[in-house]
Amino acid sequence: MIHYYPCPGEDNVQAMIDADYQMAQQMQAEEQEKLSIEEKSKLFIQLLEARKKHFAAMRAQEKRNKPPTKAQKRNTMSTYLKNMAGYKNNQLKNKSFDDIQKLFDKAMKRLEQESIKKQKVDEDKETAELQRLIEVVPDKEEVAIDAIPLATKPPSIVDWKIHKKGEKLLPD
Repeated sequence: MIHYYPCPGEDNVQAMIDADYQMAQQMQAEEQEKLSIEEKSKLFIQLLEARKKHFAAMRAQEKRNKPPTKAQKRNTMSTYLKNMAGYKNNQLKNKSFDDIQKLFDKAMKRLEQESIKKQKVDEDKETAELQRLIEVVPDKEEVAIDAIPLATKPPSIVDWKIHKKGEKLLPD
């Protein structure tokens, strides 16, 4: 006897999905019945704590990503000017945000110019040192170089034997 199995159509597939969904709901209901009231309350508390942590992390991230206020920018620029540019607190106290911004921009431009000058001086020193180290040898002359190897092979040990403590050594 030959058995014929029809291809599952949409009706059969939907029926299988519905059956799986009902079975999943039934299993979930059985698992929930197994839990006692204490276990359910513990799980609920854990869920609440996880949510609190999640939302606290979200608020902290929003705070970090928020751009600084005008007062915070002014405070930061004033601190830089006091520490790096040599201004006194009294000089900056009564100045407006725009005045402090101008002073800060001037200080930053000055810093950039100084770093460019330092970079040029360092490059000049480096080139001078390289030129001093390089010796130009005329093509007509032969140059002899005495080369000393950096690493040498250690001498080989011949007839190495291991003797136990208290063992007498016999001549070969």
